[in-house]
Amino acid sequence: MDTENRGREQNVGYFKLGSVMVGLVIPFVAVVGGVAFLGRSEIMVAGMPIVYFWVFLWFVLTSVCLAASWYFFDRKDFEDEEETEERRGEGEV
Repeated sequence: MDTENRGREQNVGYFKLGSVMVGLVIPFVAVVGGVAFLGRSEIMVAGMPIVYFWVFLWFVLTSVCLAASWYFFDRKDFEDEEETEERRGEGEV
């Protein structure tokens, strides 16, 4: 019984530093830093101020960062859960 609980505690990792950095910190710093840096610029991109272009660009890039975060850091956790669920369905666990 004690070994089962230890195994579960090791698999429960709510936050991984790399995952949080890639998925949240990089997009946040890029948007806030870009707005601060480009806020007074009069450069136009595709007919809109560059600051608006920067923010809209980061809508897409944030999704890319979140996907990369999941792929590189969190995917293994979900694969392990799927394998455990399959074993339970077969009656092995």
